[in-house]
Amino acid sequence: MVTTIMKNSAKTLLISSVLAATSLASAAMPNQWQLDNSHTRVGFSVDHMGFSTTMGHFSDVKGMVNYDIKAPNKTSMNFTIATDSIDTNWDARDKHLKTDEFFNVAKYPTMTFKSTKVTFINPQQAKVMGDFTMLGQTKPLTLDVTLNKIANSPLTKEPVVGFRATGNIDRAAYGMTAYATGITTNVPIQIDGELVEKKAK
Repeated sequence: MVTTIMKNSAKTLLISSVLAATSLASAAMPNQWQLDNSHTRVGFSVDHMGFSTTMGHFSDVKGMVNYDIKAPNKTSMNFTIATDSIDTNWDARDKHLKTDEFFNVAKYPTMTFKSTKVTFINPQQAKVMGDFTMLGQTKPLTLDVTLNKIANSPLTKEPVVGFRATGNIDRAAYGMTAYATGITTNVPIQIDGELVEKKAK
């Protein structure tokens, strides 16, 4: 009985999502979006010698997304992250992370992600495959993306897309091997953000 209820609940949620997307598709929604920096965060976490989990984020992120709610699988996106904007809530550690043992911000001031394929599983969830560049090396990266909400902001009255993207980066594959015996090389990432309409300059 519990299984049946869960299946029916999931089916109801999916139908609601489809109806919501259909309703929005009939509205005048933009196709070009940009990150709202005031509501976007690129976070990560690493295991520290098995004792604790150290968390951090990058505060300077810029990005553009082409997203047509009527043709979601044609979505494309690209993001640029300033490596100097790393923040782990401890200045000495941040300074070390900026050296050539880690992000080498003097030589590689940015990391980038550019999508190559976007596949929507349902109106709210998608697999985004793309190329991630760090320390001058480019490798494939897949992000699991969830659209939290698509609606007009009650404050600005402008359309907003809220989302969360998660993935994993093997830092060693990009040549960042420092302290690999004590600090995990597999780094989970989580991007929480909002997209707003790209305005003409």
